[in-house]
This record gives sequence, structure tokens and C-alpha cells, in this order.
Amino acid sequence: MHEGINLLVEPYPRCFCRTNRRPLKVGIYEEVISQRPEMSKPQIKRLLKEYTQSPEYWSTLTAGTPRIDLAGNVAGEVTAADEEDAKRKIAKGAWRVAAEAIEDRSAAGQPPAKPVAERAGQQNAIPERLTPSGPPRVGLAGLKAAAQARRARLVTAE
Repeated sequence: MHEGINLLVEPYPRCFCRTNRRPLKVGIYEEVISQRPEMSKPQIKRLLKEYTQSPEYWSTLTAGTPRIDLAGNVAGEVTAADEEDAKRKIAKGAWRVAAEAIEDRSAAGQPPAKPVAERAGQQNAIPERLTPSGPPRVGLAGLKAAAQARRARLVTAE
């Protein structure tokens, strides 16, 4: 992964960094194309996607944070809509990781994770249902028996 990013880090060290990612200027793709004609457009697109399509980059997108151009100069700022989109992408990624973990667990033949209330030593276990005061609830068999008894009373009353 870092070999590709090195193609951006070496010519633009004030813009691209392997460890400390910063929000990039909107339209930086066209700027790289104009300054690096020896690189193909698909290669530039792939490198920028590799750099920007990660939780590390998305976490830098907070409203008001300055965006930078290839020289490292401020070139706009992150909007609230950009921040919301980044949060959505981070959440979607976390959901995807959790779903993959469940699939891996089931593929390995492991039972699914136990509900919170069944975990041993759980501090905040869900309390048992309280039984309501008054007569006990009648199940299906009891309802059928009551209906038959009612029918029998109606037939004898006629």
C-alpha cells in the first residue's frame, strides 16, 4: 500500500503524508494530472482513492478544518456536509467489519455471540421480567377449554 502512496509523498511532501493525513483540496485530481503528465490518469485516480478512501482520512474531515493543495497551502475548508458524509462512511465501515466478523464466526462453526443478558459476570444484566399482579394469563389451551365450556353452557341453556 505504501509503495503507491510514495508516488505522491515524494513529489508532494507538504500535501501527502503516510502517517498524518490531512483533508485535500477539492479538485486535487486535476491539479496532479496537470503537474505530473508522466503518470497515467487511472494511476493517479487509484493513488488518490487509496489515500482518501480510508477511516484515517475520513476522521480528519471535521467542519472548518482547512483543506490543502499540493504545495501545502490552505485551499478551502471542510464543510458540515463533508463531515456528515465522512461520519456515515466510518459508520458503514464499522458495520461492515462487524458483519464480516459474524460471517467468519459462523463459517468457522463457532456459535453466535450470546446476548448480553446471558453473558457470565455481566454488570448491567437485563432484569428478569416482573410478573404482573392479578390472575395468571391463560394460554391457548386454556382459551380453548373456556370456549368449549361456554358453548356447552349456551347449548344447555337453549
